[in-house]
Amino acid sequence: MESNVPTIDHDMKDLFYDIFKKEGSRNDNPFLHTHEHGGVKNYKCDICGRAYSQKRGLNQHMDMHAGIKNHECDICGRAFTLKIDFKRHMHMHTGTKNHKCDFCGKAFSRKSELKPHMDIHAGIKNHKCELCGKEFSRKGYLNIHMNLHAGIKNHKCDICGKEFGRKYVLERHIERHLGVKSHKCDICGDEFVLKSVLERHMHMHAGTKNYKCDICGKVFSRKSHLERHVLDLHAGIKNHECYICGKQFVRNVHLKLHIDMHVGIKNHKCDICGKELRRKSTLKNHMQMHAGVKNYKCHICDKEFNYLSHIGIHYSHLCLKQ
Repeated sequence: MESNVPTIDHDMKDLFYDIFKKEGSRNDNPFLHTHEHGGVKNYKCDICGRAYSQKRGLNQHMDMHAGIKNHECDICGRAFTLKIDFKRHMHMHTGTKNHKCDFCGKAFSRKSELKPHMDIHAGIKNHKCELCGKEFSRKGYLNIHMNLHAGIKNHKCDICGKEFGRKYVLERHIERHLGVKSHKCDICGDEFVLKSVLERHMHMHAGTKNYKCDICGKVFSRKSHLERHVLDLHAGIKNHECYICGKQFVRNVHLKLHIDMHVGIKNHKCDICGKELRRKSTLKNHMQMHAGVKNYKCHICDKEFNYLSHIGIHYSHLCLKQ
């Protein structure tokens, strides 16, 4: 094949050599290096059509099509076709992160990773979806988004077989299978599998009640609580019946708790005194007793109590004395 490398006079050769010759560079020939910058790509892949300026680049690309991965990580066993990808991977293990964001302090192992991160701070979104117009700061994010339009789901759950378009969604899904509770409330310590459930839980602490009953006007912090309220009090539909005593319940979960009472199941144990209780909510109230927390106060004498039932007994005694 006839070479397309441009002819350069002797003085220019010396100049190019001084500029481009780098110790350990893969482009030891400065004239091939300038040829590469010239955009001349004579080596084309017969499979996908991608072209390269050097035959070596095409050979490495063909290894990718053939699934050849000669660069294997001794730490985790992951293998790579290209040596440069292998080196980038090793930075992850060594923890070398020399490129730091001046805004938030986050560090990266590669300069190429820092630049798109800085674009996020600047609000720069150069990658736009031609179908819906949504814009992204990284091309990779756009590619993932396009997979959603195409219905491509490359991430499959090994437990139930459900498929997902995004890897992180699959990871959250698997956590639900495993019962992993990664989201913890800083106020009461309750843990949740999903971040969205934690956010709804925080509304309860903040006293935010956006869900109002159209029948009686009572407000709730969660939609599920409102629905439960309507079913329990206003609808009065009880489709769940106890097979032991015949008592009926609106919700199946209440029936299960009721049956536990019949059979004597107590799955919630106090770590302090060892007392076993049937309900998690009862255990929470019990733990507050150990902590000295008294949430119920008599409006007559200001005496405080751990349990609502105790203040009810207290009121009964006051009535008897009168």
